[in-house]
Amino acid sequence: MKICLPTAANPIEQAERERALFAQRQAFAWVHAPGQPPYCRGVPEGEEFTERKERLMAFDLAESMADMALAFVCRLFSHNDTVRSFRRYYPLRHVPEVAERWRTDEEFARQRLDGINPVLIRLAKEIPEHFPVTDDKLRGVLPAHHSLEGLLKEHRLFLLDYKILAGLQPLLGRFCVAPICLFWLDDRRVLMPLAIQLGQSPAEAKTIYTPADHYWTWRLARTFVQSADGTYHEVVAHLTKTHLVMETFWVAANRTLPRQHPVHELLKPHFTGTIEINHDARTKLLAPGGPIDESIAIGAEGSLNLVGLAYADWSFDTGSPYQDFQARGVADAEVLPGYHYRDDALVLYTAVQAYVAAITEAYYPSDQVVVADRELQAWVRELEARDGGRVKGLPLQGSKLVTRGALNEVLARILFTASVEHAAVNNGQYAQFGWIPNTPGALYLPPPRDHDARSEANFVYALPDAFAVGQQLTLVHLLSQRSLTPLGMYPDNFFHAEGPALAAVDRFRADLDDIGRQIMQRNRTLAVPYRFLEPWRVGRSIAI
Repeated sequence: MKICLPTAANPIEQAERERALFAQRQAFAWVHAPGQPPYCRGVPEGEEFTERKERLMAFDLAESMADMALAFVCRLFSHNDTVRSFRRYYPLRHVPEVAERWRTDEEFARQRLDGINPVLIRLAKEIPEHFPVTDDKLRGVLPAHHSLEGLLKEHRLFLLDYKILAGLQPLLGRFCVAPICLFWLDDRRVLMPLAIQLGQSPAEAKTIYTPADHYWTWRLARTFVQSADGTYHEVVAHLTKTHLVMETFWVAANRTLPRQHPVHELLKPHFTGTIEINHDARTKLLAPGGPIDESIAIGAEGSLNLVGLAYADWSFDTGSPYQDFQARGVADAEVLPGYHYRDDALVLYTAVQAYVAAITEAYYPSDQVVVADRELQAWVRELEARDGGRVKGLPLQGSKLVTRGALNEVLARILFTASVEHAAVNNGQYAQFGWIPNTPGALYLPPPRDHDARSEANFVYALPDAFAVGQQLTLVHLLSQRSLTPLGMYPDNFFHAEGPALAAVDRFRADLDDIGRQIMQRNRTLAVPYRFLEPWRVGRSIAI
């Protein structure tokens, strides 16, 4: 099987390509569920997990069951009204390190930058009208020589807004809010929280919580934010914007690009296991009574509704890391220092761009060759089509890719999202969600609506029960498994081991090694190292 463009194939090879495409279109059939990204019907042959991965996942689940059984015995001999009592859920597994830090405001703020959901914080250009925080309300929190107006002018205020969660109904007995939060860069140049509002409505705006509130009242307010952040992360940042939207590109590729096409060959390693893991997510994780239904406040049905809201707002042209950081006003390290996710993501994206350009240059010496590639143009038409991928925002002119730059942009973005971006929102799930008091999937008491003092027992009673804890720990431990195929690892027969591809892969690996060494050196200076984007921890594809 020769890897080449259709114009370089002889008549016999062209006939073979057409026969292959016919079979691929039968195997990779579209499903268009209302409000969801289009996906593949079933799991075609060749898209399944490897036997080794199946064994590792089965072992992880068995270990979780054993852990929960032992934890049940431990419950019989411990009190249940203190945060420390949650340590009984780890008879075999290690307690996440965040258990030692989660109480501090500095850790709460750090998770906005280097936690599992680092993609939401944005520079505040003004204080929203529906968030009536004032200098007076921050008395005792904000030093007297500072004011909100002054901090806005100095670009030192930052917002988190979970408005997309407003209106979603939690399951009976569970509670979820759509908070809005204000942070500031303090005089040490460290991000710290200033205020929390537990909802978007005027009634909820009557009570704004600050670090000056009673210890457990403030931590309860913070934990409602953490729970909302966990919901946003799992359903929007993780499931929708990496898993589901990426599957669309691979289904379209298999319906329009024969396996002999260089773009198909380039993409294939970055989609190992993606269709199967997404199929499992739809049929198991999001099934009624499944882990999502049992551990997240809005349950499976609410999560599917949230996928629809997120997908309706998603467009390919907003997903570039450069554009994303610029749009949120956080691209400048002087404006927001300590944002290691940003720093690592950008340098890795640059390496991915160089790798993609090196591969495509061997097959597309000019823009004219891009335009003339009928199979490539069929792929982008399939991506755009209403009965196809329905992807918005592709860099096209008249439904065509017309430049090498546009082709490289599309391919680099796909590879980045399927590897680096997914790693950023996947690898630290156990590290952050594995300590339930830090980020519970749901809360079981109503959110506070006053500034009255709460107790530790009040706080603990709001947290999940043993069954929900078990579901959450099982899920996040499984999803935090290390990848068997890190970024930069390719099959021995990749591009038939031809010269240009081999050279591109070698340069890419060298770039990744350099980046990894820089990250390790940086991490030695940090109290809490940011390791989720160390290249050897970044999976090549979305396979977990």
